[in-house]
Amino acid sequence: MVAAALTALALARPASAQRPPIPVPPVDSVTVVTLRLTDGSALTGRVVARDDTSLVVVTIAGLRVVTPRRAIVAWRAQRGRVVGGRFAEEDPNTSRLFFAPTGRTLAARSGYFADYFLFFPFVAVGLTDRVTLAGGMSILPGASNQLVYLAPKVGVVRSPRVNVAVGGLYMTVPGETGYAGAVYGAGTFGSEDLALTVVAGYPFANGERTREPGILVGGEARISSRAKVLVEAWKLPGVNEVPAIFGLRFFGSRLSADFGLMRVLGVSTGGWPYFPWVDFVVSW
Repeated sequence: MVAAALTALALARPASAQRPPIPVPPVDSVTVVTLRLTDGSALTGRVVARDDTSLVVVTIAGLRVVTPRRAIVAWRAQRGRVVGGRFAEEDPNTSRLFFAPTGRTLAARSGYFADYFLFFPFVAVGLTDRVTLAGGMSILPGASNQLVYLAPKVGVVRSPRVNVAVGGLYMTVPGETGYAGAVYGAGTFGSEDLALTVVAGYPFANGERTREPGILVGGEARISSRAKVLVEAWKLPGVNEVPAIFGLRFFGSRLSADFGLMRVLGVSTGGWPYFPWVDFVVSW
């Protein structure tokens, strides 16, 4: 009797240790998902049908693949869309160009960590779909004091092709009496693939603000499934010279990196006139 009970327990143990079934993605002819399979491979496409035992996936190349449910280890939705038989990643960093804000705000509960030139980290969070709060602090080696900056933004118009926001930038050094920043309005017109951004704002410092606004004009244009051209140019109040940045953004589902060259137009220089611009962003 004891032997029979032990045998039954031994046979039951593997069954209880079986891996619980993985929730599978819903049928959606638009959303692109990546399935990770038990053999270590991955399958990317759209789930067009499913039943109790399998899924039918149409891959980016248009192949129709029947995948057993038991072969799926995990899955995740991809941020992007299929264009002309190719998957175009969604830019995870559309709320700004190189430095300038766009009229877009972050989605609720999303955010990113950015770092400019390694020494100027920045964190932004979408409190709601229309309210973004951002800020950071410099980490300059050897500096006795560091710069602290805050940059809230509120969306006024939020749509696929027109986005308008108002916001501000406030900078100060803790322990010092001085401060500076700007209040602005930003409009972005166009899609994620091709858009124009116009920003108008009033800089201020220590309680004084300029009488005339500063103007920024910038743009973005997708050149591949994971790359964009970016450009922005600033016309500051009372200054004839125009700082401008142009370059590339490379991005994946959660990470983007910008590489550009900055030049002050209207200034003659004897040597190489460009200053390199580098930053990266990790989104969630």
